Amino acid sequence: MKNRFRLYLLRYIMLLTALLLGACQPAQPPAKIHDGAEILWDTWGIPHIVARQDNDAFYAFGWAQMRSHADLLLKLYAIARGRGAEFFGENYLAADRSTRLLGIPSLAEQWHEQQDTDFKRNLIAFSTGINDFARQHPELISDTVKAILPVTPQDVIAHTTRVMTVFIAGISECGAVLPGFDFSDQPAASNGWALGANYSDSGNTMLLVNPHLDWGGLETFYEAHIVLPQVNLYGAALVGSPVLQIAFNDYLGWTHTVNPMDGCDLYHMKLTGDVLDDGYWLDGVKQSFSVTTETIQIRQSDDSVASETFLIRRARQGPIIEDAGQILAVRLALLETPLLANMNRQWWEMGNAANLDAFQKILQGGHLPLFNVIYADVDKHIMLAFNGIIPVRNFGDTAFWRKPVTGDDSRLIWTETHSYHNLPKSINPASGWVQNSNGAPWYMTMPFLDKNNYPSNLAADVTNNRELRGLQMLNAHQRMSYAELITAKHSTRALVADQLLDDLMASAHASGESSLQQAADVLNHWDRQYLAESRGALLFSVWFEKWAERTITKTIEADANYVFLPEQLLGDLFYAQPFTPSEPLISPRGLADKSLAVSALRDAVDELRASANELDMPWGDIARLRRNGVDLPGNGSSTELGVFREIVYEKDEDGKFKSSSGDSYIAIVEFSQPVRAQVLTAYGNATQDSIFEMGDQLQLTADRKLRPAWRTLEEIEENLAMHEHLIPNSSINQNREPVAR
Repeated sequence: MKNRFRLYLLRYIMLLTALLLGACQPAQPPAKIHDGAEILWDTWGIPHIVARQDNDAFYAFGWAQMRSHADLLLKLYAIARGRGAEFFGENYLAADRSTRLLGIPSLAEQWHEQQDTDFKRNLIAFSTGINDFARQHPELISDTVKAILPVTPQDVIAHTTRVMTVFIAGISECGAVLPGFDFSDQPAASNGWALGANYSDSGNTMLLVNPHLDWGGLETFYEAHIVLPQVNLYGAALVGSPVLQIAFNDYLGWTHTVNPMDGCDLYHMKLTGDVLDDGYWLDGVKQSFSVTTETIQIRQSDDSVASETFLIRRARQGPIIEDAGQILAVRLALLETPLLANMNRQWWEMGNAANLDAFQKILQGGHLPLFNVIYADVDKHIMLAFNGIIPVRNFGDTAFWRKPVTGDDSRLIWTETHSYHNLPKSINPASGWVQNSNGAPWYMTMPFLDKNNYPSNLAADVTNNRELRGLQMLNAHQRMSYAELITAKHSTRALVADQLLDDLMASAHASGESSLQQAADVLNHWDRQYLAESRGALLFSVWFEKWAERTITKTIEADANYVFLPEQLLGDLFYAQPFTPSEPLISPRGLADKSLAVSALRDAVDELRASANELDMPWGDIARLRRNGVDLPGNGSSTELGVFREIVYEKDEDGKFKSSSGDSYIAIVEFSQPVRAQVLTAYGNATQDSIFEMGDQLQLTADRKLRPAWRTLEEIEENLAMHEHLIPNSSINQNREPVAR
């Protein structure tokens, strides 16, 4: 819905004008504004929150998230309590067990008590905003989630802790043994660039914000704008977070990419007897497991509730899991230290920083459990910092720690984590840019960092074709303009086609088979893009999938112990010339096994013809951007194909493919005077059917366009959909009942 009406309170316009000034000026509050907070909702469903005090802004942020995502938010909080099965049935039982096993609800209680007074007040305000919205607008919330109310600050901490634990487990070996804590469909990914003044056409630094997460559930982004006396902050948070996690203000901004750090280890426990109650060996001494029990409620199909007694055993290393006949202990760094307790506060402080020195001082707290931090500011600085709560392991490389290690040697039980100072980073490099697309930290700029300067178990030495495509685009320019940065962000060119297509077409023509020659002709005319109109993209995708499957199968047949890892896609199993760090712009290349590739092409042709799909069907005819009844031609594709514009598609009921993950929240920011930014939340800013159309930004996604970030009063006023004035109750502010007008 895009109704527009102007602010009807002239007094409010006059007061707010002073608050939203030009660039590089601190946001100035009026001498007196309404008590509480204002939410100015624009026509895209973005809340612009204006307040004098932090806790009022937090209250409004909780309120706003409920208006946009009430059912999702409350469901996520129930799961974070380890009570998903109680409200939503047996499908959530395994995740509840993992949440209880890891002790997340009890940690949330402890960490709530450890908050400093001011930030504890902010968390109370956020949860109160949630509860007050629910009390005033019960008609906007599904009956199935109302029983989860009220929300507490501890719920907020438990949820953000669980989300980060899912990220850490999902990128390590631990996700495979923790149900509900793995990225079973699509691993988290992202692109992030910071461009320096000597690389930027304008002489201003620029920031590319481009996380790729799942288009639903706990990975759903929420875009928002918060204006306080000290800051004009714009960005996005995962639903349920009390703070913006990726953001920019008038002075600086940052984004995150998931880094290949290892924050979780498994230990193979050696029992002293035949049963767990007999204990385990550690350094030749018999040890007993500590044991606790919890009761998990499970809603049945008839709405009755059953219960399960859940036994939790813990060794020195961590909680115990029985998996495929093995007794394993799980040790997660973010849960074994108190650092994570202040994670949300650190993000809030990052958003309030005004220069690099202050920003780095905040990062030194070490409270963020993972993520690269990619940074740019108005003072012409750029930075990429490899970051996380990463164990100090005294020996062994990443391959050693990727598998379960022996549990009877206490020397393997790490107790310390790396400090910010010891982690890889690059500040204002000579190249003029830093980048990451989920590769190893040494590839963050060129020339590459020397990985030998860092512990061999700090990060896996990995990269991917999406990152290599990014490096190609960065190296193709001596300087890059704002418009060129937007174009690069939307690039759908498949690097894998450039690496392999010539070999594949030549081999297909040489086969003498008419069907393969026809396929080669289709591929020869393909633009090597994943645009909606690209003909040949579908054939190449199906071929690639079958080629990868055949290569892996062939390797397993030769070696039954072989385990495929995604980073091997750039290796000599697949390529005649595998990826070589000394030649990152021209490797990998060439087919390792041409006959196998031809066989895969034959299978691809047969499959497409059997499903009545033409070999040159336009990509957008089968790849669809679908959400909440919107159905549009798709573009983009996956990391494996080396497409920078990552949108991942999964099979839908009608045989076509629907968008399921990839480009999520996007921001292109130039730290000019004033700061300019274009943004997009690809799938829209609401899952709740309220006054906003859900999925209304999907058309821009289909058109590969962004929209301006409205950060001034004039822009917001011209695009206003609704105005709310909130007065928090006495638990946060003075003794007033909340109102919304």
